[in-house]
Amino acid sequence: MGLFSKKDGGSRAGLFIFGGVMQYVVISKIDERSFRLEECIDAPYDASSSGGELFSNPERIKENLRALKKLVGRKWADKVYAGIQSKDVLIRTVELPQMELSDIRDAFRYEFDRFFPIPVDEAVYDITFIDRPGRDDATQGAIVNCIASAVRSVTVENLMTACQDVGVKLSGIEPSPVSLLRCLMGPEVPSGFNLYALAGIASSIIIATYKDNGIVYRNTSQSFAVDDPSNKTIGNFTRDLQATVNFASTQIRGFAADKVYIGGYGARHSEEIMSSVAEVVTAPIMIVNPWEAWGIFGQPPQAFGWEIALGLALRPTEVR
Repeated sequence: MGLFSKKDGGSRAGLFIFGGVMQYVVISKIDERSFRLEECIDAPYDASSSGGELFSNPERIKENLRALKKLVGRKWADKVYAGIQSKDVLIRTVELPQMELSDIRDAFRYEFDRFFPIPVDEAVYDITFIDRPGRDDATQGAIVNCIASAVRSVTVENLMTACQDVGVKLSGIEPSPVSLLRCLMGPEVPSGFNLYALAGIASSIIIATYKDNGIVYRNTSQSFAVDDPSNKTIGNFTRDLQATVNFASTQIRGFAADKVYIGGYGARHSEEIMSSVAEVVTAPIMIVNPWEAWGIFGQPPQAFGWEIALGLALRPTEVR
């Protein structure tokens, strides 16, 4: 199982389960610059007998997926990419000695406990190279910058077992922040430093980037599930974003966001959220409609809130 990939594929679906919701998005490719939305479905996810842990019980996952299938009304897509919610996955940026990626993946097993608080024998992990400014010119060529992601293996195994039993052919599993970044970034590789933020339904995610590489990932508790006339949630979200900028400036040499991109369910309050964020950053702020950014025909009436499921559907097919 690869968590990161590069090459374009054909028709595909994204399946994202988070909180009490299942989202299933299917798109088909029209040409190199456009897609068509085939299905866009959300349904409740009942985790009542699992103590709130989404993937602790394969039978409960299967029950929920069967209920989703009734709403789909057709066979599952041939390629389905599933997401792991941010609270269940860990992402770290690491520096390692220069070597081939295959050797790094093998050697990282012995470095795993330096970066993650779970035993390596109980985890599924992946690691790949990223591009980022070096901290010290003297280290150039001696070290490589990587991003590593890890999740408890039981989470992945239970999800895969349930999907297989209900006929979902998983083509890949990915951390939701990675899917989010792909979705908000769009098909063109950006330059310089930027900030991407999901004003989410259940929680929010903020990512500081260099080019198309996520460098700092932060999951916050801010939820935009209900309207908040006092704008307290927007204020808290803004403070979390400012804290992420401050932290990124200590981790990335010369970090200063060229632009701030905001999506997610909370982005429907575009004027209020842009006004609040403008108080703490000087960079231009953009609200991202991912359906338009990716040239997807047939966007749903509510454009915001599908970013992670859509990012999964847009996942390339070949692991690098």
